[in-house]
Amino acid sequence: RGPAVDTASIFFVENPDGTIDSIAGADTLAPPPANPRLWCHHCNTQLEYTAGASYVQCFLCRTMNAVTGSQVGGRTMNMLCTLCGTSNLAPWGTAYVRCGQCNTVSDVTHIYTSSGMR
Repeated sequence: RGPAVDTASIFFVENPDGTIDSIAGADTLAPPPANPRLWCHHCNTQLEYTAGASYVQCFLCRTMNAVTGSQVGGRTMNMLCTLCGTSNLAPWGTAYVRCGQCNTVSDVTHIYTSSGMR
């Protein structure tokens, strides 16, 4: 038999909805990580989103913002697949969009030249 080892037990009570009710056995508790934030490119409202999200919809003006890594959300475009009609969201400036439903790849460069917006 080896020497008795005294280890601290840390436990928590988790509610059925996944929230933590109480924690015991810890001297300190690290705060939960803050969610990343960006500013809506249309109305300049600050938006908080879940890490790993690709797009964030502004709750104020309903504009979709692409998560680009900068502090301001990127413009987006919505392209309907010519084959199956599925709505596909892509960052503005994208040359090709792959349909999320049928995998058809569409060249969308004509959008930038025909609208005069670049």
